[in-house]
Formats: sequence, C-alpha cells, structure tokens
Amino acid sequence: MDIGKGMNINASIMRTVLLVTLSATVLISCSKEQENTLTEQLRPVRTMLLSPVDVSRKHEFTAVVDASQKADLSFKVSGQLAEFFVKQGDSVVKGDVIARLDDTDISIQLNEARAIYEKARSEYSRGRALIKKNYISKVDFGKLKASYNSTQAQLEAAKNNLRYTELIASFDGVIAKTYTERYQEISAKSAVVRLHDLNQIKLIVDIPESMMIRLNKSDQQNRVTAVFNSIPEHTFELTFSEVSTLADELTKTYEVIFLMDTPKDFTILPGMTAVVSAELNIDTAAAPSFYLPTNVVLNEGEDHYVFVLNKVAEGKGKISKKVITIGEITPLGIEVFSGLQQGELVVTAGMSKILDGMLVKF
Repeated sequence: MDIGKGMNINASIMRTVLLVTLSATVLISCSKEQENTLTEQLRPVRTMLLSPVDVSRKHEFTAVVDASQKADLSFKVSGQLAEFFVKQGDSVVKGDVIARLDDTDISIQLNEARAIYEKARSEYSRGRALIKKNYISKVDFGKLKASYNSTQAQLEAAKNNLRYTELIASFDGVIAKTYTERYQEISAKSAVVRLHDLNQIKLIVDIPESMMIRLNKSDQQNRVTAVFNSIPEHTFELTFSEVSTLADELTKTYEVIFLMDTPKDFTILPGMTAVVSAELNIDTAAAPSFYLPTNVVLNEGEDHYVFVLNKVAEGKGKISKKVITIGEITPLGIEVFSGLQQGELVVTAGMSKILDGMLVKF
C-alpha cells in the first residue's frame, strides 16, 4: 500500500470525527440556551399555602379608650359665672362645688317668694279659724288654701333656684374639659365642664357582623387583654362589660365594651387606642374553611374564583382556575367556605398576567 495515501485517509477520518463532535457540542449548547430562554420567559407569580382556620384562634381588634362614667355638667338656671373652682385635669369628689353663679337676683326672688308665702300662710291660718265658726264661706276658704299651696310651691322653687346656682360634682372623677370662663353669662342647661370617672376605663371594640353571628355564647369566652402602642411591654387584663345588640348602620359592626382598672404607673386617657386580643369561641359548623387576602379573590359575573398553582418542576408550576364560595370581608380577610383544599398553593401576586393552564415560575 502506498504509505502517503494511507496517511491521507486517516487525516480525512479524523476531520470527520472532529466535525461531528463539534456539531454535537453546538447542538447541545443551543438546546440548553433554548431551555434557559424558555424558563426565563415564564411569568413569575407569588403564592400562599392554604392552612385550616383555627376557630379558637386569637383575634385582634383596635379599641378606643373611654371613661367608665362621663357627664357634661350644667347649671339648671341662668346667670353670670361668679366663681370657678376647678381647671382641666383637677380631681373632684362627689358633692364638691365646681362653680357658682352670681345669686344676687335669685336671692331677691327668694325673699319676695318668702314674703308672699308668709302672707298667704297667715291668711290661711286665719281662714281655718274663721271657717270653723262659719264666718267665711267654703269658697273663700278654698281660695285661701289654694293661694297658700301656690305660694308654698313658689317658695320651694325659689329655694331650689338658689341651690342651683352651685354646680356640684355628681360623682368622683376628673375634670376632663371646661367649656366656659369666669364672669361669662351662662344659659341654663349649657355644659360648663365635662366630668370623667377614671377609676375604671372602658375599651370599646367593634366586632364584625360575620364574626358576631358565629360567636358560641354557650361557652365562656377566654382571656381578653389589651396592649397600648406606647407601652407594648405591658399587657392589661380586661373584663367583659356589655355588648350592643344593634349594628352600626354604616359599618355593620357591633360595639363590645370591656373594662380595666386604671393603672397606677401610666396615664391612660379617653381617646387613646389599644389593641385588644381575645380568643373567641367560634361555632365550627358555621366557620369558613379559609381566609384569603382581598386582592386574591377575583370575580367573573356572579362567580368568584382564584388561581391555584400545581407544581410540575422545581420552581415551575401550572395554573388552574378554581371557582370558590365566599362570605364576608373580615379583619382576617375574605371568608372562603368551599372550592379550596388544605395544602393548595393560591396565587397572591401576578394574577393579572396569567391564564388557566399557563406555565409559570414561582
């Protein structure tokens, strides 16, 4: 065999093998690039894992502080405010004089009423003696008696008016606000001060209708506590006081009132807010299966639905559309009664750019 020809054949074979190898490498690289490109083109979504509702779970509500007792105190008569004995923030005891009107005119009226009464009383006494001897008629005696009774009532009214010139504290408390100043003319029944009883304070909570209707009233409710934002390290025990049976016309919530003793180390005043935590016993038969964020639930006509993700590979899933039955919007989210199961992944972000059956990354 010609040695030169053999060498040419071997070189040709080697070139062919090299070309095949390079072609295969290029094809593999292109395939990987296409696969990466396809993966990168998948729309991203965010999901949440569904877990069952704990019907005895702790619920939190925003509460507003109010005084256990409060009253706007006013004079029952008109006059000029002569003396003002308190200022805002002062403590008073039941029976303390808070303010006094100028009683000059009322004292004069009292003296006139007393003089008229004394005259009528004297005439009535004389009439009783005369009627026994038939010196006067029964009609005349009746007039004397009526005049006596009338002037007696007028005298009592004048005495009351004099007493009404003093504004008295109706219970132990703190002057929360003053509405007027000394020497001003005061009309009868116009508020002069607001009095708060702060030995105990009320915390007012609004409970949603959807939660209120499922409260299990046969069981005693569990521990209820309050935390104030400015003193988060302290928890205060609350006791139930009362509940409204009439819902607010606008919010459809029911007012529930809790009481707490006023702490000695902190100043908690009406108008402040707190977070009330309570473990409410909810009737399981009427409780929703899940709660979802409001933005997750979409609607189509009268139907409501969500997008659920079924995992097909690591970081990749297929979208399916599920019709659900919902209830009320609550502080925990929208109630879901049917259509979903525990452990499913519900899409919570990216819903506007996905369709049923689409592949996505998550």
